[in-house]
Amino acid sequence: MNQDLSRVPNLDALGFDLPTPEEGRAEAKRRLARTFRPTEMIWIVDEIYDPVTPAWNIDVVRQGAAGCWVRQRSRFDEQAQVLYYLGETPLSDAQFREARAKFKRFPIAEWLR
Repeated sequence: MNQDLSRVPNLDALGFDLPTPEEGRAEAKRRLARTFRPTEMIWIVDEIYDPVTPAWNIDVVRQGAAGCWVRQRSRFDEQAQVLYYLGETPLSDAQFREARAKFKRFPIAEWLR
């Protein structure tokens, strides 16, 4: 007997419905966008899905509170639907230029719709 796998629910170990990884990534980006100013310069430099927890770890490059460029890590817990801030690391000028050249700018306004 063949099952249509697209109709099988995505459940965690306790039986709660979870979004698909792509749905979780989209929600993580929507929540991230709400934490930034619409005109802020942000680059997403890493997105890693953790299927065990399940959660998205997302690193962004942005200007920190002290005015220097930093790499910030956030974690979006798909089950709890919570975005956690995990800290930041300052970047050298060379690291910032490399990130800016290698990655596309995060379109904050598009994710706020």
